[in-house]
Amino acid sequence: MIVAFGYSTVVRKMILAIKYRNMRSSIALLGESLADRILDETSKTKQIISFITWAPTTAQRKLERGHDHAEILARFIARELKLPCRGVLRRFSDQPQTGRSREQRLEAPQFISRAINNQCVVVIDDVVTTGATLKGASQALYKAGANLVICAAVASTVLWQSSTESYELEKARKSRR
Repeated sequence: MIVAFGYSTVVRKMILAIKYRNMRSSIALLGESLADRILDETSKTKQIISFITWAPTTAQRKLERGHDHAEILARFIARELKLPCRGVLRRFSDQPQTGRSREQRLEAPQFISRAINNQCVVVIDDVVTTGATLKGASQALYKAGANLVICAAVASTVLWQSSTESYELEKARKSRR
């Protein structure tokens, strides 16, 4: 899991403005930060990324908002990293994660993916709370033939070891190695 920011007051306001008001002024800051984190993490392992994708929102949310904020972020990040961006995931479940309890959120959204032939894919989401959305997305990508799925989010409500330098590492979750 690659995360650029903790879900702090300022970052939260920026994400909510993109998500609910289609205010895109913060996309550059958030997208550049996550692109830098992805580049930093993948350069350590010399991992070559095939393309960027995103965990799509529900059809209803996209209709209501007129956009999919995760797609906007993914396309920006792909441009920053000079990689292709492909919409390969389709969301089956129509239940949004917003406003759900932890137990409800853990019932991961269901996705299906177009075929991916042994490629390394980075899947983008805006905020990680339980990880269920990215888990559902990565499962679909692996089923479709991905060689490696790297999950990345702009912000997280929990601390991850690969998160930004500003996190206190002793409080961060340990990576599963």
